[in-house]
Amino acid sequence: MLSPRKATLLIVALAAGNAAFGAEYKPGEVLVKYKENAVRTRSSMNLMYDSVGVKSVLHYSGTMRGFEQLILEQNVTVEEAVRSLNKNPAIEYAHPNYILHALPIRDNSANVGRMDDDDGSGYPCIFPGIPFPPGCDDGTGGGDGGGGGGGGNKRPELKAPPAAVNPPVVDPNLDKAYGMSKIAATEAWKTHRGSKDFIVAVIDTGIDYNHEDLAFNVWRNPNPADKKDIVGFDFVHNDGLPYDDNKHGTHTAGTVGAVGGNGIAISGVAQQVSIMALKFLSGDGSGTTADAIRAIDYAITHGAKVLSNSWGGHGDPDNQALKDAIDRAKTKDVLFVAAAGNDGTDNDGSDPAYPAAFDNDNLIAVAATDKNDSLAYFSNYGKKTTHVAAPGVGVYSTVPGNQYAELSGTSMACPHVAGAAALIWSKHPKWNYKKVKEVLIGTVDPLSSLTDKVASGGRINVLKALSSTE
Repeated sequence: MLSPRKATLLIVALAAGNAAFGAEYKPGEVLVKYKENAVRTRSSMNLMYDSVGVKSVLHYSGTMRGFEQLILEQNVTVEEAVRSLNKNPAIEYAHPNYILHALPIRDNSANVGRMDDDDGSGYPCIFPGIPFPPGCDDGTGGGDGGGGGGGGNKRPELKAPPAAVNPPVVDPNLDKAYGMSKIAATEAWKTHRGSKDFIVAVIDTGIDYNHEDLAFNVWRNPNPADKKDIVGFDFVHNDGLPYDDNKHGTHTAGTVGAVGGNGIAISGVAQQVSIMALKFLSGDGSGTTADAIRAIDYAITHGAKVLSNSWGGHGDPDNQALKDAIDRAKTKDVLFVAAAGNDGTDNDGSDPAYPAAFDNDNLIAVAATDKNDSLAYFSNYGKKTTHVAAPGVGVYSTVPGNQYAELSGTSMACPHVAGAAALIWSKHPKWNYKKVKEVLIGTVDPLSSLTDKVASGGRINVLKALSSTE
């Protein structure tokens, strides 16, 4: 696995190939938003498609009405198409289908997710036919580094959820998840453990929906569609099996809501919650803006109130389609929690990470701290753009195959805040996103290491937030 620094350099190198827009994007694809009152007849639209060189069109409906994904002819460049489309008076904006990434992580575990064994040879996949951990070998030469194939139809079938453990039993490895005590969640649980009626969408690489410490808290769709979206949706494979072939999403899900009091390993911040699994990032940790916004809209349409987003990109402040999707979440009273990024730089500066640096009112951007309450060396920050901090170094959580691992990154800090929001909001269901955000920011533990680094100047404190009655 790449180190955070090398992974960042790789992303920068990829972005350099798309210097016209300053960010990596998918070749041959453009996202278009039409003006609300634009007149679009069949003949005028066909004329526009022909003039630009559009091969096919993906139309969207519902909350994404008026939005299209255009697939271009091979001889048409994205730059040419965007310039032409933005001259059309019926179009509000057009821009590339930007690529987004699971933020680089550091793996602190002894063997989960390593690229090679000590002797340089490959190591076996946990599930035959599924490239997890990335780069594994299933004996058929099928290890592909976690690429977009993701196991295809060999992904595990969804099992029935386990029964509730009642009365609760102590989780034996909870002390390994030090973040729970750092943010005073362990004390908060004495008065409130969360609610299965509250939905958090983990928008990521998917999750291991059968994991022993997650399955009970995995969301169950009361009205699944034809593609059997029972626990969420996979926008990479376009079906209802959002299995994690990377480990990033399962790890963040465990911090949000690993089952508390089931006598197994650890607990997430929200011991009781419903985790909606939305996979738009492939096994290699990359995905498109189009799939990200489809995931966001799926979440808000299906009742999620908090969205956990440990991903982003650089150089794409004009990614208006993504910003608009977060605004649509706002209209549904949904809180969008985002990882600040792992470049060790100021998101208030000239090269911030998005979506964390967007100014959407319903967004909380999260920096990472370590066990000593210092700002993590890799963590992005920003007095204006980054709101709070949470533990993000050596975080112990779930990974696929009923396993656990320590990972580091603002990716790991973000779900602490998403879980905290779920715990607080489920206790105060009449609050709105503004109130939840205000309370989370207003009840932090001030830390000298965060002065002038994050807007609140502190790390979240779940007990203080949960106790707030203002």
